[in-house]
Amino acid sequence: MCLKEEFAPYMLLPKEIFSLLELQSIDSQNYKGALSQITKLQKKQPHALILKSLKALVLERSGKSQEALVLCNEVKACKPADEAILQALTTVYRSLGKHEEIVQLYESAARSQPKNEVLASHMFMAMVRNDDYKGQQQAALKLHKTFKTNRYLFWAIMSLILQAQEASPPQSNIFLTLAERMMIKAVEDNRLEETEEVHLYLSILLSQNKVKEALGVIDGQLGQRCKDDTEITRIRQDLLLKSENWTLLRETSKKELTETNADDWKSYLAYFEAVFHLSNSDDLTESLNKMSLNDVSDFLNSLKEKELRSSNPRRGPFLAELEYNRNLAAQRKDTSLEASNSLIIGYFQRFGSKACCFEDLLPYLCNISGDVSKDLVDKFQATIEESSDDEKSKIQNIQKWVNIHKLKRYLGHITASTDTEFIQYTNKLWHSYQDSLQYGVSLVETENQFGDDFVILASHTLIDAYIQKGKYFFIIKAILLLESAFQRSKHNFQLQLLLIRLYQIIGVHLRALEIYKSMDIKHIQLDTLSHFIVTRSSSLGFYKEAVQLCYDTLPIYRSNDLETPEMIVHAYKYGTYTKVNEFIEFKKALRNSLQRLLSNRESIRLEIIAACLSTKRIAEYFDEIDISNLLFDQKFCETRQDNRDFKVMANYNPVDKASIEELIRSSPKLDTYWLKVFTLVPLILKKIYDNQTPDEVKDLANILDQIITQPETLSLTEEEKKLGQFVSKLGFIYVAIKESLAEKEGTSLSVSTVISELLLTLEAFYTQVISEVIIVEFSWQHFNRLSLFLEGSSYIVIVIGVIYKLIGTKSKKSGCRELHQAVKSLVIFLKEKLISIKSHLNILKDKAKPAELLAGLLPTITSGSSLDFCSQEENAPFIRQILHRISKSWTIRMYTFGTG
Repeated sequence: MCLKEEFAPYMLLPKEIFSLLELQSIDSQNYKGALSQITKLQKKQPHALILKSLKALVLERSGKSQEALVLCNEVKACKPADEAILQALTTVYRSLGKHEEIVQLYESAARSQPKNEVLASHMFMAMVRNDDYKGQQQAALKLHKTFKTNRYLFWAIMSLILQAQEASPPQSNIFLTLAERMMIKAVEDNRLEETEEVHLYLSILLSQNKVKEALGVIDGQLGQRCKDDTEITRIRQDLLLKSENWTLLRETSKKELTETNADDWKSYLAYFEAVFHLSNSDDLTESLNKMSLNDVSDFLNSLKEKELRSSNPRRGPFLAELEYNRNLAAQRKDTSLEASNSLIIGYFQRFGSKACCFEDLLPYLCNISGDVSKDLVDKFQATIEESSDDEKSKIQNIQKWVNIHKLKRYLGHITASTDTEFIQYTNKLWHSYQDSLQYGVSLVETENQFGDDFVILASHTLIDAYIQKGKYFFIIKAILLLESAFQRSKHNFQLQLLLIRLYQIIGVHLRALEIYKSMDIKHIQLDTLSHFIVTRSSSLGFYKEAVQLCYDTLPIYRSNDLETPEMIVHAYKYGTYTKVNEFIEFKKALRNSLQRLLSNRESIRLEIIAACLSTKRIAEYFDEIDISNLLFDQKFCETRQDNRDFKVMANYNPVDKASIEELIRSSPKLDTYWLKVFTLVPLILKKIYDNQTPDEVKDLANILDQIITQPETLSLTEEEKKLGQFVSKLGFIYVAIKESLAEKEGTSLSVSTVISELLLTLEAFYTQVISEVIIVEFSWQHFNRLSLFLEGSSYIVIVIGVIYKLIGTKSKKSGCRELHQAVKSLVIFLKEKLISIKSHLNILKDKAKPAELLAGLLPTITSGSSLDFCSQEENAPFIRQILHRISKSWTIRMYTFGTG
């Protein structure tokens, strides 16, 4: 959007200034030219506020935020009321998140022109952006009083509702009571004209749990205006349920299903709830019960018959029959499954060719025993007509077989226990996939192959084998099958997520990163799905790529801060009050996002590691870093919102078994304990670097010690706990040296003792790091140990630099020689270990070369009880390509560790 478009309402500007707007656009980014022309114009009109405001706008878009802010404040101090100037300043302030300044700007302008409706409404919107609900209410009431427009009254009422949501009883009750009175008066004055205004009235009543009054509104004259609003119908059903008006609920739900939508699941549930309450199943009278329940069966049959006359019948009535039968059995305490199984088989026969069939049937399969479930699956298979020759039927049969295999897995029928059994079942699934490929030849690139789920199920089987047997090559084989399927289904996110996780397990980041990028994760997905690759990215060794990953997740949060307030503003402008709360909740969810903080802490870790490459960069980094927003207290952590999606990955495991997503995590799920630890780490380092008082550092080090020793810290790996110990002991070393130099009496910490403790921790960690690794069984854990040891070493280097400065300034004092000696022992020890690790990495690099890797892995993959895919000669080049890719990632990673 160009500047001219932003100022479209203000065509009365001087021609030479307006021509400037034509020169500058965001797309062309001709900021230098615009700035040059403004400077020329300012020579003629040095005091022109419009020129200053335009200059501020161009400066902000040029990245010179501080200069722009100074200029904006200068113009603001002149209390402008010209709309073009106000718009320019608003744009800059909004981009910089200075919403309070915008409020002040328009308050001043509105006071100077009290009859200007545009300025007054802009002042209200400024308060909306600033989350000033009380100010909104006052501004809206003033607007309504001055300009007598209905919408301003509803703005005030909406602002009261928001104040009630933020307040605690009894204050919240006062706000709602006032809002209700204002709404009643509005109804009496016949001010409610739109459906959204009725929704606003209902939200006030529902917030006070006034069910009877809300029903009265819906069933009255106001409700008649909204009879075509499906949301009002839904609210009415909920109210009838709360008020236990079972007869009316039954009739309303039945009417909705008959006349509006036979696929409305919520109406089915409401209908069944009403029917079972009316039938009073605890002490049944035969006549009443039979009549009532037979009516239900007849009603469902009528809906089914109607759907069967359609060329594409909807699933609702058939699924509702299953739900009704389950509820009926529970009411009668009937454990017989014959009727239920018959319905399940019928449902599969009719809808087994739909991808959703498996998920549809899950609620009705939980209580089925092993033998009965096997008989059920056999009957599912019997419904498949293999004799049909038309392509459409063949494709439908593919999906039916996919659903059957999913059900077998869910019901626990896959009982493989030996390597051969696992491989045989995997081969069966793979051949089914290969047979399906002939029907997907004409599919466009963005579509998935019909049999992709066979490969996903095959990979799940190999994952089972890996978990049971602990044999590394099962993961490699799963990767090979998934990669092969991925070549034909480039946009199948289930294949992509599985590959990312499996590559992470074996410590291959480059390919995982490529696949993640191919998913084109953006917008809200950056908050919900980025955890698949960003989590513990500092352990990957690819520091530059890892820190960029963290930065790439930030746009959604920046966008939320800038754009979501504008969505709320538009909701007010267009009177869509139901959306106001939705947008506010969305804004809060992202503003308080846990993932946002986890990514931030990860990026700080990576930035510190990168800064450790030189003393100058360390100094620059710690001089610039702002730790004022690095919070970790319990109240702060409790208010974080976890928006991460862990259920997006397909799972067909039995209910009593962990999901596939949980089984293939390379590391524990991050939580607020992890957040606290990796907030305290940079805080301690920064305070040490800034030569803060011993008490400040000691307090933080003690808190860190307490956290890493708590049994609840399951989100931390053992190596991360050791890293936490490194940092807390560095804090105590700093404290001991500061107190020793100050010759403080009663010092509880001995420098030599704390350094000895740190050396013991380092030695134990070092032993883990250089333990013998079979290169064909390299994993994320090995790289994580290496990375964390090197990260801890970087922190030690930072603190040693600070300590040497401290000791150097006090070198003439007694005892400094002993301090020098103690610190020197730490330096010598660390240097020896780092040299040893570098030699260890050189050995591993040689072992990870393609020739070595192929010699180690190929025989394991292609011989013995091997997958048919791996035994086929035509797949040999592809297998070598994948193994070469793995080798390359390992080698580069070890090179990065060795030179970091």
